[in-house]
Amino acid sequence: MFTFIPMGNGFRRAAPLALIVAFGLAACGGGYSGGGGAGYGMSTAGPASKLFAADSPHMAIGSLVNPNPGAGMITVDRVIMGSLYTGLSNNIGSLALDPALDYLYVGNGTSVRVFYMASMANGDATPLRVISGIGNTGSLFLDTTPNNRLYVGDDAFGVRVFDNASMISDPTSSARVITGLGTVHGVAVDTGSNDILYVSNTMSTASNQINLFTASTAQDPATPLKTITPTDTGVNLPVGGISLDMANDRLYVAGFTDNKVRVFDAVHNTPGGMIAPTKTLTFPATISNVVIDAANNRLYAVSLGA
Repeated sequence: MFTFIPMGNGFRRAAPLALIVAFGLAACGGGYSGGGGAGYGMSTAGPASKLFAADSPHMAIGSLVNPNPGAGMITVDRVIMGSLYTGLSNNIGSLALDPALDYLYVGNGTSVRVFYMASMANGDATPLRVISGIGNTGSLFLDTTPNNRLYVGDDAFGVRVFDNASMISDPTSSARVITGLGTVHGVAVDTGSNDILYVSNTMSTASNQINLFTASTAQDPATPLKTITPTDTGVNLPVGGISLDMANDRLYVAGFTDNKVRVFDAVHNTPGGMIAPTKTLTFPATISNVVIDAANNRLYAVSLGA
């Protein structure tokens, strides 16, 4: 059983749920009318889904209309699942959402499958595009208008950057690649004037770190602007998935092998090197990934082991 742990205004609550691996957040529209769903994997009525989560073992993606559910068992409102058309595997590692176009990007092993009308998608839905030629899509970040870029954390390869994200399909060469990293756990981009790509990764020397690059131009041979080595009393702390609160210049880092989420303030101004987290949040189970919804002061921590 996975655990869904939303945190708002300082209060934590655990809600057991079997549909959490990664998130996409959206402020998609939609009225609150009733009704069922039918036809080609689309729900034809009802409010739009705003929170998405992947259940990799069951090759499914669940979605919720209410992005701030109460505690307890949660029944998802829609499920993208089916053996004929979805093409989903048991290796769903990441999600990203374009809320303006209502496209859901699903990191599905060696490809990214793109579902249109994501907020209404239900059943054995067909992805309208498939971006292939990737080693393993462990993490995604979508930089929408005006840059229209997709950043893919290809676990053992590095980071691939695709331009024209809203249109590309089939085997597609990345516009840029950034290698020389360890195993990539997460990617996040400051899309504002700071123009920084954050990459959490673990080197073969068992060094856990977060590398900062110039997001719009970095490509091989790429030298990090700086490297953060999360450290506490001389101990190198583990790193997992990451999420950036761009407005507050704050980076959230999942513990990956422990039950922590570590927070780094003023992150783009950090001098690099061994840096202690500004604060540490503790949860009931190991946290593999984290997503911050800064607009609603809401943190989603993802646990695979609850």
